Amino acid sequence: MLNLVRATVIFLALCCHTSYAASQSIALANGEWPPLLGETLPSYGYGSQIVSRAFALKQVRVTYHFYPWKRSLEEARTGRVAGTLLWSSNADRQKDFLISQPVYRSKTMLFFNRNRPIHWQQLSDLKGKYVGVTNGYSYGETWNTLISNRTLFADQANTDVQNFAKLLANRIDAFPCEEIIGMHIIRSQLGAEALQQINISPKPVHDEPMHLLISRRHPNAEQLMRHFNAGLAQMKRNGELDAILKKAFQR
Repeated sequence: MLNLVRATVIFLALCCHTSYAASQSIALANGEWPPLLGETLPSYGYGSQIVSRAFALKQVRVTYHFYPWKRSLEEARTGRVAGTLLWSSNADRQKDFLISQPVYRSKTMLFFNRNRPIHWQQLSDLKGKYVGVTNGYSYGETWNTLISNRTLFADQANTDVQNFAKLLANRIDAFPCEEIIGMHIIRSQLGAEALQQINISPKPVHDEPMHLLISRRHPNAEQLMRHFNAGLAQMKRNGELDAILKKAFQR
């Protein structure tokens, strides 16, 4: 009789746990970074698709709230949403967030006009070149140093599209841009002629892993991060992650 009661208690506990897991849902702050992230994109972009799928494999449903980037980080930092995607890791963010395993590795590539090809091994080889930079973006410490000491000359613009337009008009020598984002802009906004005219140096200017951030203020932060990392690892093993990223990287 005692064994029967014990078995019943264990069964009910498992049922409650399963029911909780199946109905668990979270909100994440998101932003506009097509084709990886975007409110009007299919599945909210390839990056969102990866995050949603990794959580779904562990019975966690995700909804996205879209904000400007600065607010997205603040919404997550204060715990008004569970977390935010996709971000690089730094000491400041590590204070307020749990940092996931890398979702993908972002590569900033040097785009140039085929009429004015650029060959380089070290960034210092670009001495004297006029390069486009987009306000609000960081291209890495080495790049910033070369601009500040005027080894390179920065030509600022408010958007990546404006910098690509200047590149096509030969107003700048080169433009560093995230590879996936840059190719998407060229294909979707500048057309087939631009796709033929613009080339990419084979070596990245800067690269870094991008992560999901979970707010340390969320009551289930540790559990959510374990779920996500486990789901992401499963996607790597079964090939789902590579399949999604392959679509994102298509040229």
